[in-house]
Amino acid sequence: MLLGSFYNIIESSKEGQTYRAKVSFNATHEIFKGHFPDLPVVPGVCQTQMLQETLNKVTGKNFEMKLAHHIKFLALLNPTKVKELLCEIKIDKEVGDTFFVSATYSTPEEMFFRFKGEFVNG
Repeated sequence: MLLGSFYNIIESSKEGQTYRAKVSFNATHEIFKGHFPDLPVVPGVCQTQMLQETLNKVTGKNFEMKLAHHIKFLALLNPTKVKELLCEIKIDKEVGDTFFVSATYSTPEEMFFRFKGEFVNG
């Protein structure tokens, strides 16, 4: 839905149950004309959708979010200032078809997003 137009995965890696993806934004995307023209900000709903899409891409699976226990938007994410972002996703445990996931979005200077929740492999 957003991958390939709103944002792109530049590179990704896996270490154990932790996946890392470096992403870049398309600062000229239509979304930013309404959110907001003079100060573009990545909407929280887009950040959450990016998590699901990135998880699917780096694992090669088809996850759907089942439950978000904890979502924190810690700083405004301006795509004209943040050229690259590290998305770190950790699968904390599996119970049946449910995957308990924690995730963050950050740069070396700042943390933007924190998540804990559950995904199911659909």
